[in-house]
Amino acid sequence: MRANVARRRYDFEIHIKKEHRCATFSIRAIYKSTGAFSSINNMNVILDVLGVEGSNPKYADSLWVLTNREADHYENVITRQLSSPDFVNYLEGKLDEDRECGEWANSIYEIT
Repeated sequence: MRANVARRRYDFEIHIKKEHRCATFSIRAIYKSTGAFSSINNMNVILDVLGVEGSNPKYADSLWVLTNREADHYENVITRQLSSPDFVNYLEGKLDEDRECGEWANSIYEIT
């Protein structure tokens, strides 16, 4: 894990693992009240902020294989956006909608 960002209702973890010229990248949101979590880097709001096309198969899964430079760039963009109260309010609203639809079956408290 590279970064952990705590916000009002959610914690955000940016995971990057670098090997040679490639890196894996994912963003996990953890709902503080229950410990439910989900990888969110393939959500439309995140794709939009990162400026990537959701139709590109490279970004379809919750774990992306990127160049080291891309991973560093995306980490910087997300970290900067998570410091914006307006963006965080919007993102947390979208995460609430997603979670309420039953998409978040896992709990960090059950796993650790």
